[in-house]
Amino acid sequence: MATTKRSNATDLVARGRQTKLGGITSGIGSGLSTALSMMKTAGEIANNASTALKVAQSIGSTIKATREVQQLSLNDLAKRAGVSKSVVSRIEQGLTSPTAVMLAKLAEGMTVSLTSLLRGESGPPIHIQSAAEQPTFKDPKTGLIRRTLSPVSPDAQVEIVHNTLPARKETGKFPAHNPGTQEHIVVLAGKIEVSLGRRNFTLNAGDAAQFAADTEHSIKNLSTKKSEWYLVIHSPPRMNPKIR
Repeated sequence: MATTKRSNATDLVARGRQTKLGGITSGIGSGLSTALSMMKTAGEIANNASTALKVAQSIGSTIKATREVQQLSLNDLAKRAGVSKSVVSRIEQGLTSPTAVMLAKLAEGMTVSLTSLLRGESGPPIHIQSAAEQPTFKDPKTGLIRRTLSPVSPDAQVEIVHNTLPARKETGKFPAHNPGTQEHIVVLAGKIEVSLGRRNFTLNAGDAAQFAADTEHSIKNLSTKKSEWYLVIHSPPRMNPKIR
């Protein structure tokens, strides 16, 4: 009987040791798991912060590049967007992440899409104008129909226009453009006479011409039917204002 008691006592001691060791092992495992979890969370926070910084910097550089292409100062853009100059500056430097509303205001101020800013499309902005959006003007006196084909944008140096003039009609004299402005004409139908100051020349369907438009000029339809032509106006680059 004594042997049995000692055996039972020995078993209890052994079980106690195992329970204590198991608790220690379990505690170590739990602590290690918690530490690993904390390390993972910290890593995710760091990665998220790094990603957010890169996104902010990308958007900021896009806004700055677009602004400079359009020859706008920080103050100009701030006034157009209705925000403070300091906010625009911080956004461009990537020091702050703009809200969607703020981005929308900046996009409107530069007449570009919000998507173009979010995609990080730097460089000259892309302007798209559907056929339905093309401005059309009809002169009530001469019957000239002028349809602007190219998108209307503040940074454009080229304007493409489709003109239609009734038979025997004349456009009237257009004023001289700025020095360096060039015009190109491609006649689609009919026969026209172009007058440049004291100089005149005739173009038939299929003919093309290019000339300096820094003098008074006009076009007359010599046909018994309407004449049509494409007009391309190329303006010289504007002087870059000082970017502040």
